[in-house]
Order: sequence, then structure tokens, then C-alpha cells
Amino acid sequence: MNTVEAAFAAGLSVAVAALVLAGGPGRPRSAEAWLLRAADRLATAEAGRARASGFQSGRTGMVVVEGATGLLAGAAAYLVTGMPVLGLAAGGLAVGFLVGWLGLRAAALKRERQDAVVSAVRTLRQLLETGAVGVTASLEVLAERGPDRLRREFSGIVGAGGRPQAWAEARRRVAEPVFDLLSAAVLVQRPGGGELGPLFGELEDSVTAAYEVEREAVALQVQARSASTLILCLPLAFLAVMCLLRSSYLDVYRTLFGQLFLASMLGTMAVAQLLIRRLLRLPEEPRVELVDG
Repeated sequence: MNTVEAAFAAGLSVAVAALVLAGGPGRPRSAEAWLLRAADRLATAEAGRARASGFQSGRTGMVVVEGATGLLAGAAAYLVTGMPVLGLAAGGLAVGFLVGWLGLRAAALKRERQDAVVSAVRTLRQLLETGAVGVTASLEVLAERGPDRLRREFSGIVGAGGRPQAWAEARRRVAEPVFDLLSAAVLVQRPGGGELGPLFGELEDSVTAAYEVEREAVALQVQARSASTLILCLPLAFLAVMCLLRSSYLDVYRTLFGQLFLASMLGTMAVAQLLIRRLLRLPEEPRVELVDG
């Protein structure tokens, strides 16, 4: 194992030296700038993932958590198997499982927000169709007895007197297209609000049907992703079991060329997994852009 590690270290050093010598004085700066931009995009994306999952973290907090998870899993796999490539694969797989768990949590929170918005639209429709209260009083009812997920938002809107800025802040926090439509309808409605009842009724029916289709698609997507993840994990589990059994079958993979072959095989599987997940990605529902005056 010392020979393999030394070979990898030597090869990496030679590759870096060759790139630096071949690139000239300007090339390292360009590479450094590209790495900084990539790191900035990664930190931004992971911070957004953390917020969507309901976690409050700094700009680099989630990157640190994912990196620590990958390092711990990779170190544990290396200690068990004694193979650097399997350590790298285990680290990447651990980060993938963490990202997948965050995605499931974000999807659950999104469903809660969607249900809360639909419930708010339904309540507004019922209150306005009776004609007993106007829009302002209906919003006060939602702030007191509306969906738990949106009471804080409606309380802030009512406390601010229904100003456009308060609606804009609520739209940013809720981040649901239906809430954008609700905000737009309320901001342009007549003082009495009598015309909004039928509009909210049609919005409730169309959105409920759209959410049913979306959730069926998400369920099928989860099934396909689970199947692809299982296919990816089976060879790794087989290799881990063989390592635990100290099988001589893996002796060929403990050489330098065996490690390179194993790395290429696992890398191909990882790229295929990423492509499958990209193809299964559902398009995001477009938001309604409002200009608050």
C-alpha cells in the first residue's frame, strides 16, 4: 500500500508541475480565478440547498458539513478496505446520501407550503363569497386562524397595513408561485374585494389539480432515482464485503494498474448516475414577477 500511495502522490506532483510549466506565468492565475468562481458557485448553491431544507447556515456552512461527512466516510472505508479508490467512492457516496436527504426534506417542506397556500386561498374565497368581510378583514382572519405555516406572513402583512413591500418580503420567504398570484390578486383588487371570490375559486381548482400531477411525477422520479442508486451501491457493497472477507479476488485491484482500472470503472458509474439524475430532474414552476411600486 505504501508503494501505491507513493505512486499516486508522485503522479499528482508530476501532473501539477507539468501544467504549471506548460501554462506560463498567466495560466496559474487563470486557473486560480476559475477555481475561486467555482468555489463561489458551489457555496451559493449549497447555501440555497440548506435554506430550502429548513436549515440556517452561513455561506460555507453546508459545504463544510458535506466535506466533513465525505472525509469521515472516506477515511472509514479506507481503514476497512485498505483501498484508496474505495475510500474516495465511499466519501462521494456519503455526500450523495446527505444531499439526497436534504432534497427529500426540502420536498417535504415544499409540500407543506403548497398545502398551506391552497388552504389560504380556499379560506379567502369562502370569506369573500359570503360578502360579510372585505379583503383586509379576511387577511386578519388568516393571521389569527389561518394555516400555521403562513400565520406569521399574514400577521406581518396586516401589521404593515398591506403595503406592497410587506407582500414582497412575504413572497420572498414563501417562494411559491401560487402565493405570488395571491399577492398580485390582492394588490390589484377593488377595496370591497367582491370580484376576488370567483377568481380564488378558479385558482384553487386549477392549482389543486396541478399539484396532484406534480406529486405523481415526483413519486415516479423518486422511484427511478432509488433504483439507479441501488444499482450504483450494489457493486460497492460487493467490493466492501470482499474486502472484509480478505478475498484474494481483490489482490489484482491492490496494484497501481488495478487501482486505476477500479477508479475508471467507478468514475464511469458515477458519471452515469449524474446523467440519470439530470435527465430525471423536473422543471421548476415559474414564479410570477411583480414590480412593487
